[in-house]
Amino acid sequence: TSMTNEERLIDQSIATAVSGFGNADALKITFSGAKTLNFIAVYFSASEADNLSLYREVSAGSYSSIKDMTATFSAGWTVGEFSGAAGTNWHLASTSGTVANLTEMIVGQKLEFEINPDVGISEVDSFNTEVNTSIGGVEYAVKVGDPRTTMGMNFSSVSSTFKDSLQSMEAQIQDYKKFLYSENGTTGPFHYVRLDGPIKFKEVSHQRYSCSINLIE
Repeated sequence: TSMTNEERLIDQSIATAVSGFGNADALKITFSGAKTLNFIAVYFSASEADNLSLYREVSAGSYSSIKDMTATFSAGWTVGEFSGAAGTNWHLASTSGTVANLTEMIVGQKLEFEINPDVGISEVDSFNTEVNTSIGGVEYAVKVGDPRTTMGMNFSSVSSTFKDSLQSMEAQIQDYKKFLYSENGTTGPFHYVRLDGPIKFKEVSHQRYSCSINLIE
């Protein structure tokens, strides 16, 4: 009952942390129906030595331990994978002490590419600066934020099954919800991104498709 500002953990921002996440406190995550999850990701703004555990509520008052995250957390994203488990109510619990500097969490299903993208993933840095000209003709610049990276990748030929998976993901997140992207699975590095526009598909042969995906960090 001591936890406050718990909404910060799902506000799609890594700027502010939950408060009062003490030992044996738990955050309850309730879905509209049973959802199958196979990963949890947490973001810490600074290193943290206390432990977290994810539990699935089997029935009222009965819980199954799904994933223990007991290693010292470094600043940044930590991802833990587990065998798929379905449930409506889930609980993220502190199991050793007061957890500090936890600013965001994501639970869900991982989508793994069936093939590598074509050679030549593009990366472009946007300076995030506005350059203006005053009425008197003097040019000046305003830095509105840190630079952001846009990544683009192309697939020459993917199966209809993987196309359906990508479209299912796209329907859930659109260009609104952020997610994690990594070239190396759970080892990272992780990019906190959103889709920078719709995924474009083109049929190149029977039930094979080319597609292009653009991500903005």
